[in-house]
Amino acid sequence: MTGDAEFYRVLPGIEQAPLRDYLMHGYESELDFRHALRQLVNRWKRRVGECVGERNGFLLLRFHDTPGGRPDEAWLPKYLLQSAERPGYAAAEGPGSSDETEEELDRAFGFD
Repeated sequence: MTGDAEFYRVLPGIEQAPLRDYLMHGYESELDFRHALRQLVNRWKRRVGECVGERNGFLLLRFHDTPGGRPDEAWLPKYLLQSAERPGYAAAEGPGSSDETEEELDRAFGFD
């Protein structure tokens, strides 16, 4: 983890979502779109993730506060996120303290 990483908190609701744009997001009805967004929010709400990628209005967040200590990742739309401070567990890690194997895998898959 680098010292300049950005962190985002997943909002607890879908109030910021562009619900009228459901067709643009690939849904046949606004109801289907709402249901899909609520499932995302229910899975990730209030969790803070490290931004490790960005594409077409979506951020790839890596969540480190998972059971078992294995990071979990998800692509989430920006309108379901807000900027957040670095979590306490991430502040303690700092540069140079991540696992060598994880760093090697990140380089192999182009995440450096």
